[in-house]
Amino acid sequence: MFLLRYAVTNILYQIADESFILANESLILVNESFILVHEALILADESLILADESLILVNESFILADESLILVNESFILVNESRGLIAETFYIVAN
Repeated sequence: MFLLRYAVTNILYQIADESFILANESLILVNESFILVHEALILADESLILADESLILVNESFILADESLILVNESFILVNESRGLIAETFYIVAN
């Protein structure tokens, strides 16, 4: 009878030991999952930073395009003023 109790107790200890091992492995997996989630959040944050920087560059491109159009408009104004001066010069020379 003593051997039977000892055998049952030994089996129960082995089961408990295996349960602790499985629980420990589960906690390791949970920890690794949290690490992966943390890395995913870091990547998402970096992606948002890159998207923000891209939008800033797009905005700056629109500003440069607007400034270029202003310069083109001013160039046309100067061309028209030059034509007027040329016409006045020809008029003065002709008279």
